[in-house]
Amino acid sequence: MSLENYEYVKEIAAEAIRLDERKPIEGRKLTIKNGVINHSDGSAYLELGGTKVLAGVKVLPGEPFPDRADEGGLIVNFEASELCTNYPSDRIMYSVEIARVTDRGIRESNLIDLKKLVIEVGKKVLFVYIDVFALNNEGNLLDACNIAALSALLDARYKIEGQEQKLPLPLDFNKLAVSHTFAKVNNSIFYDPSAVEENVASARLTLGVGEKINSIQKGGSGFFTPEEVDFCTGKAFELKDATKDLLMKQTKK
Repeated sequence: MSLENYEYVKEIAAEAIRLDERKPIEGRKLTIKNGVINHSDGSAYLELGGTKVLAGVKVLPGEPFPDRADEGGLIVNFEASELCTNYPSDRIMYSVEIARVTDRGIRESNLIDLKKLVIEVGKKVLFVYIDVFALNNEGNLLDACNIAALSALLDARYKIEGQEQKLPLPLDFNKLAVSHTFAKVNNSIFYDPSAVEENVASARLTLGVGEKINSIQKGGSGFFTPEEVDFCTGKAFELKDATKDLLMKQTKK
């Protein structure tokens, strides 16, 4: 997109108008398909508008961390190829941030009872590995990766050595914390920003909400006023149930 078009996006944003004709607090179509990776313990393919993400979960035994001898582990990785975006710098920028934000949203919500992943205290526990891959970035990878990771966790069934039965992860469904991202473009607040909106936004705010706010991530050189943060927080709590319902519906299939 040319610089002239970027300026047009910012110009119409002043009137709370979006290039794709969505309302300011309107997300794109979200679809999820589970069981898409044969060799994983759980997986999910997600489309959020044109943004496409693949997530896989693997549960493997290992030695516990020295300071957490009575807990299993959670490790989140994120990868994006040069093919997924028109903006090459995104690949480097997102690689660290998305992994950390996705990890934080799951860890701080206590969705996974890590103490139930202990086989022998101090010697052997189970680690939950989540690998997330961006296939195409048309904006808002933060929410897409969070939701894909959650869906893969809900889909996961793993085996313990010496047992034939596959087990679900020890998850507390009431603690699902769903990510919601808002972009500030020319003083207008847009939910679920497109790639174009992200590139012209002065600031970005991502909230992981479940029973409470579990994680917050701010991006961009601009700022949100306290009133704008309150507005985004309220909207995130309003929107979360629809996504949680979709996740639970997928799990029951």
